[in-house]
Amino acid sequence: MVKIMDMENKLWQSYFGAVWGKVCSIWHNIGGFVMDEKSGEFYADENCRALMGLRENTDYDKFRDIVALNGGGRDLGLPLCIELLDTPSGITAGIVYLSKEYMSKSVFEGLDIIPQSELVRLLDGMTRSSLLALVRFDGAGKLLDSDYCIGEALKAAFAVLPENTVTAFNSDGQFWIYVPRFVGKPEEFADNIRKAVKECCLPDEFGVRSSSNHSLSVTAGISSGFEVPARLMHAAGFALYEAKAKGAGSICCFDPEKYAKQKSDIENIRAFSELLDKNLFTYHFQPIVSSSTGEIVAYEALMRTKGNIALNPLQILNCAKNFGRLYDIEKATLKNTLKYLSKHQLDFENRRLYINSISSHALDDKDFYAIVNDYGELLEKVVIEMTEQTEISEDDLDRIRVRLEKNNMSLAIDDYGTGYSNTSNLLRYDPEVVKIDRSLISGIDQNSKAQKIVSKMVEYFHSSGYTALAEGVETSEELKTMIYFGVDLIQGYYVSKPKPVLIHDISENIREEIVAYSIEAGDNDKKVYHAEDNDVIDLAEMYKKRYSDIFLGTGTFTLSGKAEDDRAVPLSVTVGSGVDCVIHLKNAWLTTYGELPNIKLGTGSRVRIVCSGEDHIDGRGIYVPEGSSLELVGSGELYVRSESKDCYAIGTDSRQPCGRITVAMTGILDIIANGDKCVGIGGGGCKDGIVIAGGDIAVNCSGDRCVGIGSIDGDADVTISNCGCRLKLAAGMSVGVGAVKGSADISISDYNMSCELSGNNLTAVGVMSNGTGRICILDGRLSISMKGRTLNCVGTRDGELDCELKNTVFKLYCEGGSVSGVGDKTGKGDVTAQSCQFDVMFLTGDGWWLGSPNGTLSVVDCKKDIKINK
Repeated sequence: MVKIMDMENKLWQSYFGAVWGKVCSIWHNIGGFVMDEKSGEFYADENCRALMGLRENTDYDKFRDIVALNGGGRDLGLPLCIELLDTPSGITAGIVYLSKEYMSKSVFEGLDIIPQSELVRLLDGMTRSSLLALVRFDGAGKLLDSDYCIGEALKAAFAVLPENTVTAFNSDGQFWIYVPRFVGKPEEFADNIRKAVKECCLPDEFGVRSSSNHSLSVTAGISSGFEVPARLMHAAGFALYEAKAKGAGSICCFDPEKYAKQKSDIENIRAFSELLDKNLFTYHFQPIVSSSTGEIVAYEALMRTKGNIALNPLQILNCAKNFGRLYDIEKATLKNTLKYLSKHQLDFENRRLYINSISSHALDDKDFYAIVNDYGELLEKVVIEMTEQTEISEDDLDRIRVRLEKNNMSLAIDDYGTGYSNTSNLLRYDPEVVKIDRSLISGIDQNSKAQKIVSKMVEYFHSSGYTALAEGVETSEELKTMIYFGVDLIQGYYVSKPKPVLIHDISENIREEIVAYSIEAGDNDKKVYHAEDNDVIDLAEMYKKRYSDIFLGTGTFTLSGKAEDDRAVPLSVTVGSGVDCVIHLKNAWLTTYGELPNIKLGTGSRVRIVCSGEDHIDGRGIYVPEGSSLELVGSGELYVRSESKDCYAIGTDSRQPCGRITVAMTGILDIIANGDKCVGIGGGGCKDGIVIAGGDIAVNCSGDRCVGIGSIDGDADVTISNCGCRLKLAAGMSVGVGAVKGSADISISDYNMSCELSGNNLTAVGVMSNGTGRICILDGRLSISMKGRTLNCVGTRDGELDCELKNTVFKLYCEGGSVSGVGDKTGKGDVTAQSCQFDVMFLTGDGWWLGSPNGTLSVVDCKKDIKINK
């Protein structure tokens, strides 16, 4: 089987290198070829195929026969030579060119053509009526003898030119035509030349003599009205660049106003003309992945350029729009990307290719069905992305629909939310995929308005049967937010940047991150209710209408009710990031499934929950991430039940610090949390602060490692006042108020608190071990009952944690192997006690009831009843 290599192939580059293409673009009567008999790969450049009369690169057998018969020349109607290069066995490479004998013969013999230097001398005597045209003969490289054809074309042009016309060489395929005293319209002058060339008799690419069917065309730039030769020539040159940008066969007259606008872009115009004329496009491919698995499901082909064409896609499209070449861009894009798809079919076995399309410049039937004939069934792998610059007509849209359906192609709307990509056009197009524009996704984790808009979009897409794709995802936070909103597909730099090759998988770390976020988000087939300010939300009605989530932005909202059978309603409530929100719970019963929290605060949000009646939160509790704040108030009763491997009732799990939590209720807060690692109120750290400033608080936790109020894996800042607080913990390692390790700043005043702990290593108030910081306990009553192995009532072990006690009644009962009362049994924290009463009973073989062996102790006006092993 013959494999067609391309110009980037290493074998081709080893013999011809990067400069060969430039050489062939300047001189069309030389070309090159390479054949690898072992791999079956073969390539002949465009000049080589034209000189040998071969139309397609795939005509391998005919090409091989010509080369085999001829190592030094073959008569194809012209003295054509083939010069073989020194190559290893199995590889044949060579150069095809016209013989020196032929090249020495002037094909312009008999034509009055002067050198360019002579033209410059003649221009010194010009007047304002002089006309100068720079004419280019396009398509000559496709003809069998390009120089001969240009000569014949010039003879035809001379027949219609004024008698005083002068012609001069400019460069290969380009000529100056100078009329010293011109009378008439420049456009008609150029049009006469074009008609004469079109009607002249030339051999086509097959060597057949023809008239109107040959491929040679005239592209011209015309200038007049100047008195300075340099300006006249420069103006004609600029007009030619403009004509070339519009396409072969175009004619432009110099326009001073247009020149003033475009003169700074002349290099771009040159590059754009070369890009289209030589099809110097290449493509990078960006993966599109599943939002649940991270697997690649498709690639988007993104336009890039080869060689020294330094134009980005936006510049290319702007040039194409300015010069009326958007249709040519559309045609080149579809042909080139399908050619790539054809060469890499195995890579697309279970994947699709997204191709950008300018729908207002859709291909005509001739061009489109020529592509269909070439690529047939491969079109079912294609998703056409509509990138709208202008509104598309109904007739064009109907034609596109027919083509898509007939060839099993899919349709995607690009950049949804901008320009013409709106809801009205969404209904007109009825796509399979809708791509949400980057402008809506950028920073969405911090933008509550964007969150509300985008989440509603996704809900609408799903209800309408569309696939939702988030494009331009550039951060982990944006990725997490869009997965939580339920998008189906993800594309963006954070997932994978565009690359010149097809990658088979994205980064394993990113893939695992996607899977983790997907699991956390739960079922992406959500139905989200977006509440408005002052909404009163009946949870039973939400359940009947099959809503799975409630989304709250800035405002005041009321949640009330339960299911008809007196059960909690399975709904997850999400508060947007960065919003100010008040939630009234009025006899609200909420539950949730899986790993979703019952109420989730967004990063940077400030939320106040007002409880009235009897409210229940059952499942994963209230999530308060670092940087957010929650205030619980009200005279009602709030019962929070949370159970999971790494659980929390109010705050975060052990892996992350929580935000600021304030409880200032006048009613009841009752918490039960069970898990391997378990936090009642707090999280992995709580340096933003936990404030208990009112209410009747009960916290009951059980597991392997538990904290009632504070931090399970970081510093703790806890203030408790004006409340009754009951803590009951059963765990191998537990802390009632404070932290398992690190630093603690604990203040307790005007309170009545009881701590009942059982397990192995237990601390009622303070830090389990190696703690630093301070504890201040004032004006209240603290009852501690603990049974375990290593027990700390108030303080730490092996640390430096200062304790200040005043006007407090301590009732301490402990049974364990080693017991520390108030202070640090083995450390050096300072202890100050004033006007306190201590009732202590320790049953232990190793007891220490007050102070630290390496710290200072001050006791003033205290009463004590100390019983150790009595």
